[in-house]
Amino acid sequence: MAADSAQIQGLLNSLNGKHGILGCLLVSPEGGVASSSLPADIDVSTLAALSATLFSNNDVSIQRMNRGNLVQMTLLTDQGILHFYQVAGHYVVVLTAKGQKINLEGLIRSVEEQSSSLAAMIG
Repeated sequence: MAADSAQIQGLLNSLNGKHGILGCLLVSPEGGVASSSLPADIDVSTLAALSATLFSNNDVSIQRMNRGNLVQMTLLTDQGILHFYQVAGHYVVVLTAKGQKINLEGLIRSVEEQSSSLAAMIG
């Protein structure tokens, strides 16, 4: 990665608390943890591996439907929102806190804005 891990960590930390964001995870295409701003009680290794698989499998499905390449996706669960954004060959995974009132448009916009900075760091 072009930037040092402290810069990437700082960028992920800057999203925490905005629009109900609990924390973020930067995942390599292979499912490894590149950086995390998630609380310590979350198993980030498992989350990273499953997130990479989930995004990759959905990307293949989207392509088979002739709808292009998957760039981002949002999943709503009974535990909150998981938002995925592909940036520079990696995935940013954003989790919201349970029970939060979420401004989804604001969340997506914030992630897109920070991801352009992140792309320059990773690139």
